[in-house]
Amino acid sequence: MNRIPALATCLVVLLAACGAPKRAVKTEQELLARRAQVQMFAGAMKAGIMESLCRHAHKEREADPNFSLDILVLSGGGDFGAYGTGLLRGWSESTNPPMKLPKWDIVTGVSTGALIAPFAYLGAQDDLVKIDEFYRNPKPDWVKTRGLLFFLPENASFLEVPGLERELDSIVSRNFLERIAVEAAEGRVLTVQTTNVDDGSPQPFNYGLAAEMALVNLKAAKDEAQRIAALRRPRDILLASAGIPGAFPPREVDGQLFVDGGTTSNIIYGGALGREETFGATWKRLYPGQPIPKLRYWVIINNYGVSIPRTIQEGWPEIITRSLELSIRYSTLTSLRHLFALAEVTQLRGDGETEVRWTSIPDSWRPVNKGDFDEATMRSLSDLGRKRATEPGTWSSVSP
Repeated sequence: MNRIPALATCLVVLLAACGAPKRAVKTEQELLARRAQVQMFAGAMKAGIMESLCRHAHKEREADPNFSLDILVLSGGGDFGAYGTGLLRGWSESTNPPMKLPKWDIVTGVSTGALIAPFAYLGAQDDLVKIDEFYRNPKPDWVKTRGLLFFLPENASFLEVPGLERELDSIVSRNFLERIAVEAAEGRVLTVQTTNVDDGSPQPFNYGLAAEMALVNLKAAKDEAQRIAALRRPRDILLASAGIPGAFPPREVDGQLFVDGGTTSNIIYGGALGREETFGATWKRLYPGQPIPKLRYWVIINNYGVSIPRTIQEGWPEIITRSLELSIRYSTLTSLRHLFALAEVTQLRGDGETEVRWTSIPDSWRPVNKGDFDEATMRSLSDLGRKRATEPGTWSSVSP
């Protein structure tokens, strides 16, 4: 009998939590109008980016007839992103010319890959050491529970990320954005994938443009509040991409609500481009008759290639967790197979040669300890990536 008052109290609390919405509710017509505007802007943006990329490649080709366009694709994977940071750091330390780390012409990142992507894009050894040390030294307050009532529906998520927000506040500085903007002006591309849950669609952000916009707003800022707001947007784009739905807080950017980019695609590689929007087609339009530079994709999967088998108990939390893991894992493999198919189709169309290489955490590796963001586990992964950076067999050129 004592359970009845307790259950009634819980019901009252839950019903109270389901009150008026915190965000202004827009009509479907308003949201569809916004979608049309975003799609129109995105179409123009894609064309501009691709033409700028072709001009960048043409300039490089004039200096080096053997120039290839190198594309780094960084997947999601949470704390397992330490594999990617270790691999990039170890690669940057190679003194063997054939194994030299490329200067990436395009970098794309999803979720944890989005946090790594700007450092890979900047590409100096100091940058790669910095992001690897970041992953090697997780702080206890990176992720915190919201307390005993974390499950209430009025909460944006089960967890808070105060430490991660603090770290990114220190990283996303004026100097950081200025360096990204300089590289973007050269025609190089940095893209961060998010999921727009208002619109119900994937939304990649051109992070070079985001850096340029932030710098303009910083210059126009009249007080500290405006300065903070200018830096908040590029920071929140990164946090949005890494915002695991339900677990981490979503982020509102430009009046829309965003969550983890891995919800809609765990890797981004241009698979949604129409034929006339691709690099090869754009190059032939701008430079007819001139050989198309080779595209080389380097895909870092910050997780196992396939899930490790284990006995799953019948409780719903374990089943849901495992099912979501499998959903992401196999959608990633499907995307990778699609990339290999695109590479073959591109060559058959006469739109240029494309090579694809990919790497993932070896099946033989196991976490040192249970739990997320464990320092020993993340250091083990970083060490593994660093060791594998220049080992034969690290990269596969065969479709999974």
